[in-house]
Amino acid sequence: MGVKHILFVCTGNTCRSPLAEALLRERMGDKVEVKSAGVHAFPGSKASEGTSRVLLDKGIDHDHTSQPVTNDLLEWADVVLTMTAGHKQLVCSQFMEHTEKVHTLKEYAGQNAHTTDIADPFGGSIEEYVRTADDIEECLDELEKKLK
Repeated sequence: MGVKHILFVCTGNTCRSPLAEALLRERMGDKVEVKSAGVHAFPGSKASEGTSRVLLDKGIDHDHTSQPVTNDLLEWADVVLTMTAGHKQLVCSQFMEHTEKVHTLKEYAGQNAHTTDIADPFGGSIEEYVRTADDIEECLDELEKKLK
């Protein structure tokens, strides 16, 4: 398995990327190292209430603190999985030396969906967070197969 370090990226690093990080860590244990960051993250924020609740409902304890995408994180990562095509474009334009390892989660998982984006549940209902988690889990099913 060549991929050992996975970085998930979303906007503020409080909803989707920490959700993906915690869900993959729960599935893969110590087989991979997982981190998350945001293209517009305010350092030190906690995971959103919706993300925390979805993880708690799944029995996953995740203590999260947001962080921005940095060159050091990108150097660390074997693969960078963004939640949207826009996040991918932003990371690639700001850190051109890492473009070969940046993909949307859906494209890396091989999903031929009508959109490459994972919907942002920020400010939405718990049902929206659950739908987002389900969408991420579908991708992680494929990602897990690819990593084994």
